[in-house]
Amino acid sequence: MIERATTCLENGGKHFLRITKNPFRTHRHLHSAFWSHGAGDIDLPAWWHAFLQVPSASPSKWLTKGDSPTTRSTAHDNTDLGFLDILYPTRTLAFIRNYVNENTTTLRRHRRSHLPSSRTRTYTSSADDSVNIQPNQGETAEADGPDVVTNNNSSIAVETVRPPEENLTARFHELLFDEERSINTPHLWKLYEKFRELAIPVDLGDIAQLIICLGKSSTTFDIEKTRELFDNIQLSDRTVIHYDHAISAALKEHDLAGAMAIQEEALDRNQAVCGSSILKYTVLRSDWEAAVTIWQKFRYDQRKVDTTRSVWDEVKTLPLSDLFVKATEAVEYASGLDDAASVRNFAFGFARNVLSIRRKGFDQSLQARLMEKVQLIQHPSSLRLWEFAIMQNFSMGRQSHEHTQGGLDLYAVARTWPDFALTPTQMGTVLSRYRSTSNPQGIYDILDDYRRLYGVPPRPAYRLLISQLARQGDFATADQLFQESMARFGHGDEGDISGLAPQLLSACYRRAEVDRAVGVIDSLQKRYGYCPDLRAWNILLATYARVGDCDGAVALWKRLASKDLRPDSSSYGILVGMFAKRSDYEAANALYEHAVSEGVKPSVEMVNGLVMALATNDRLDEAQKVAEEAIEMEFGAEACQGKPPPESHIFTRMWNILLGQYAMKGQLDKVFDVQKRMHEVGVAFDGLTYAALMQSLCIQKLPAAAQKILKLIMPKHGLRPMALHYAIVISGFVALKDYPVVFSLQRRMEEDGIKPTFSTQNALLRLTSQIEEKAHARDSTDSDVFRATRAESILSETLDRIDPMELATLGPTKFAQTSPPNIALRTSYFPYLIALYGRKRSFGKVAEIYNKYISTVGKVDADFEANPPIEILSALMVSYTYGGEYDETKKCWELALEKSKEIARKANADTSQPGWVLYKYRFILSLPLTRYMQSLQATSGVDEISATIASLQRDGFQLSVHNWNKYVQILVQDKDPVLAYEICEKHLMDGWPGWNRFGDGTHLKQKIKKQWVPRSWELDRPFPHYETFVYLTSAYLDAQGLAYGAGRDLLQEFERVAPRTVEAVHMMPRIDDTIQGQLLKRD
Repeated sequence: MIERATTCLENGGKHFLRITKNPFRTHRHLHSAFWSHGAGDIDLPAWWHAFLQVPSASPSKWLTKGDSPTTRSTAHDNTDLGFLDILYPTRTLAFIRNYVNENTTTLRRHRRSHLPSSRTRTYTSSADDSVNIQPNQGETAEADGPDVVTNNNSSIAVETVRPPEENLTARFHELLFDEERSINTPHLWKLYEKFRELAIPVDLGDIAQLIICLGKSSTTFDIEKTRELFDNIQLSDRTVIHYDHAISAALKEHDLAGAMAIQEEALDRNQAVCGSSILKYTVLRSDWEAAVTIWQKFRYDQRKVDTTRSVWDEVKTLPLSDLFVKATEAVEYASGLDDAASVRNFAFGFARNVLSIRRKGFDQSLQARLMEKVQLIQHPSSLRLWEFAIMQNFSMGRQSHEHTQGGLDLYAVARTWPDFALTPTQMGTVLSRYRSTSNPQGIYDILDDYRRLYGVPPRPAYRLLISQLARQGDFATADQLFQESMARFGHGDEGDISGLAPQLLSACYRRAEVDRAVGVIDSLQKRYGYCPDLRAWNILLATYARVGDCDGAVALWKRLASKDLRPDSSSYGILVGMFAKRSDYEAANALYEHAVSEGVKPSVEMVNGLVMALATNDRLDEAQKVAEEAIEMEFGAEACQGKPPPESHIFTRMWNILLGQYAMKGQLDKVFDVQKRMHEVGVAFDGLTYAALMQSLCIQKLPAAAQKILKLIMPKHGLRPMALHYAIVISGFVALKDYPVVFSLQRRMEEDGIKPTFSTQNALLRLTSQIEEKAHARDSTDSDVFRATRAESILSETLDRIDPMELATLGPTKFAQTSPPNIALRTSYFPYLIALYGRKRSFGKVAEIYNKYISTVGKVDADFEANPPIEILSALMVSYTYGGEYDETKKCWELALEKSKEIARKANADTSQPGWVLYKYRFILSLPLTRYMQSLQATSGVDEISATIASLQRDGFQLSVHNWNKYVQILVQDKDPVLAYEICEKHLMDGWPGWNRFGDGTHLKQKIKKQWVPRSWELDRPFPHYETFVYLTSAYLDAQGLAYGAGRDLLQEFERVAPRTVEAVHMMPRIDDTIQGQLLKRD
């Protein structure tokens, strides 16, 4: 027989008092003596003492203070059977004995808080699940304790706790309004029933609170009692609260018809019940027919009921992602019905409410799917829905580029419809979002829409439009709007012209057009009487700095002093940055100290300039120290943009300068160290931070790792890749000749909507040229003229779409030249092709490409033929040297020398004195020098080469490792072997690792070139080329072949001036290759 076990004890004493609402059933069989040992009154405190006594125990052992054995023994009559310890585990007995020794007050409080609230013994063999609470009858056991009633119809004693009538209301309120503990609704309901049994009236406010308490639960008991309570309320007493919870209870029982009947009753009584919960129920179950019915009824009945509640209120509490899904389903349902205007109205109302929500959980893809379905239905509200969708994206997009872009994409679609129109205020929002995403085409679209819808833009929009057009470098359109604004609103407003004129100057700065900027100031002064302020002069100063015109910048600086305009920190920052870019640390530091002495507070730009000047002079430890100290400096709120420094990125650029220098040197470990330090001090990362890391990885021939940063890490951190990042990775794969990956990256860049820049186009041109050069070597004969047809096609396409506006959005670039940006934009493609055709002896193509260069650059520089970039001159020298045109080579060399004085001269330095060359430009002549030495070897001999080298070193130029190797080889060829050995020992052998480093002679030349030959960023690292050793070995063999005395003296001289070189010559492996076969073969 399944017996019903006690609810107050559990195994092991873990839960001595089990709090439960229902009887606890167990399969354990009770002992036959259980019913006669006094368990019937187990709730009474006296039971513990009498019941737990064993026959041999002393009665006093179980007594508590103030109790006598007599009073305790009256708790039960039958104790001769002894203590049934078989019913209780050992730990439970120990716990009980401790518990019953507590004082009476503690026991009463403990029982009151832990015993089941029904105060009813429910373990019997035949008791019902429910316990009847009867009116007071019988005698009380204690004067101050609970009343006890015995049910005489049962053989089982059941005691019931009945609070006195006067305390019933207090107890009911205590449970009803208890905010600290969860409400025991079964107990609460029993108290309510007792009110009804005793015919005690219950306050309507208490009934309302009771139905609220029951309505919060989803248990079957509470749902049933909610509906029963509602039925017990008089019709005239039913309020909105009662109806709402009754409807909710009906819906929990899936009784949709009952819920709707309750709502009908409420509306008939003019109660403001909107049916929102019923609509939510039908929406969740996609019961669109019922949903439309509820929605229609509410729209009709709302006219009779004064309510501010919406039928969509409960629906809108669903997660936003679920709402998008359900709204899409509703629109699909409506689109599948013919001639169902009410259904379409419902669907569009649903969609409008969803699109009006502004909260987390927004999913752009779900919104896009909804708008796709909306387009399938012709409805007067469809255009209005697009307006809601656009603004919903914008409200979510302040921290998300994807959401902002999603709103702009929707606008780009909607604006093509004739009847679509946003308000001027909404168009201003769209305009501001276009500005935040730097969307060039979007600015023109919004300008066209202003003119199409309203004739002209409103006055506030002029400033925004001109500002954004200036940022894009579109001077012509910005100037047109400026003139239009002046004509419409007059130019008497000094504040207006003072705010717009700097925007026009900014467009000139971004296009790197100094002459145009000067013309703007002159024109505004003459036409409008404009008096430029310091901000305008600073923009002009920055334009001079951008094109590298130091003389013009200094002249303007002196002009400002004559106008009694005191330069501010921005003025100093521009000049310090200009000198820093030139690597002129002395000038930059002197200007910085002068600013401090004048009381000008250092700005971030000034500190950036110092860091750059030190870094470009290879004083990287000092540069990092300045960057560390800058973190402790206090900069103004304007520099921080109102944000804490780590969030405002104000220190990021100076640390990126360090990263860039380490990256260009291929020092990957240093790049990681600096990035780690940035993280430690709280300096935020940006796109250029990752660009530096990608550059260092590509230099270490790890472009795949750089590609991972591009694809995964940057998007993970919310950074959108720029053309620079693609150019870096593409160049890395070009260096490895992994051509398929390069074309894949190019396609991905186009898919991401990134326009090609001259960095990416240069990388693509080099790649295509390499492929065509390789194919020509494989498939053609020596007599075939080489043509890089595809590379020339890329060049023509690129030149056709060159736009100075590209400079406005152009960040740091690869393949940058010494020319100003506006010139480099057009000329950076030509040197590679000219040099390539020169090496291939395609001299006709050299002339053709050079003529194309002249026609291109002549559009922006009238003095281009007399002042070509050094890169062009160096490329031409390659062609002239291979073609034997040594006079032309010399002319190019002389032009390169003059150009270097313009570029590489220190501030205020005299080029007639030694040491005028800036450190950054010490290798600027290394490429043309190699070709010039070859030309001199063929014409004037070694003496003039030595004199040229001495002159260059006197000025401050340095020879690269490739120059020194070429010089040694020329000396051997010109029969000056001792000087060749001496030069090699002095300038090249310090970096020689020894022949053992390369193993056997297999692929010796490739091993040396791959592992040890200095790269473009290591021009000052000493290292002798393999060819140089072959030439020196040839000279050594020639000395051995001389007569005994002369040969011995020459060999001894080699040993004296170059012992390491001689040892390397002795150890050089003899292999069968072309150069050793030509130079070391002896008869």
